Amino acid sequence: MERFSLAGGQGWLTVEESGGRARCAAELPEDGKGLYKGYLCGTGGRALLGTFLPEDGRLKLRRTLSLDELRRQGAWPPTGARAELAFSAGSPGGPHPPEGWHWEEAPARRMGEPLLARAAGGGRALYRPEPEGFSLAFPYAETRAFPLTPLFCFARVERMNGEFYAVFPFWPGGCPRLPHKPAQAGQTIGANQTKEETRHGEPNHQGADRPVRPAQF
Repeated sequence: MERFSLAGGQGWLTVEESGGRARCAAELPEDGKGLYKGYLCGTGGRALLGTFLPEDGRLKLRRTLSLDELRRQGAWPPTGARAELAFSAGSPGGPHPPEGWHWEEAPARRMGEPLLARAAGGGRALYRPEPEGFSLAFPYAETRAFPLTPLFCFARVERMNGEFYAVFPFWPGGCPRLPHKPAQAGQTIGANQTKEETRHGEPNHQGADRPVRPAQF
């Protein structure tokens, strides 16, 4: 096993070769600056390993790649590793967000569980603070995988500023909560219909006042 330092010795990345594959694991301190991506470096290039996600008070990254793929990218055998700030938490987000929302470049850091942080991926989302917590809105399109899949049943799809978003409500600590009110007719797609809604035509919000753990996929 090889070990390389990251962030001036504050973090690390290990590489273990087994059966023609390289298992990589890395950790960084949670500095609140934004979204970091990790790279394995070689004499001929570097390979993107993925995005660091919050877990147990640290930022962690795990990835397994084939040695052939790493060789094609010039990253095998490895000579070092890098962690780079891909998006700053304070940077502007691009298109003007809808009223009451702002861009969150690292939505994974707001998740209350590692499963949800991984599901949030490395893309950005809209963030809106609310009296009971907050909501995140991820760009939505039928041609792409549904965002934050473990919380599919908690989502409602809304159109804002001419674009569709999957909107997820959360308690302050990042635990999902059920929406209290359905969005206005004509503005949503029924992504959050439950079986009771489908059967009787009315929403069933039983238990909406307490946190619900995400499905384990």
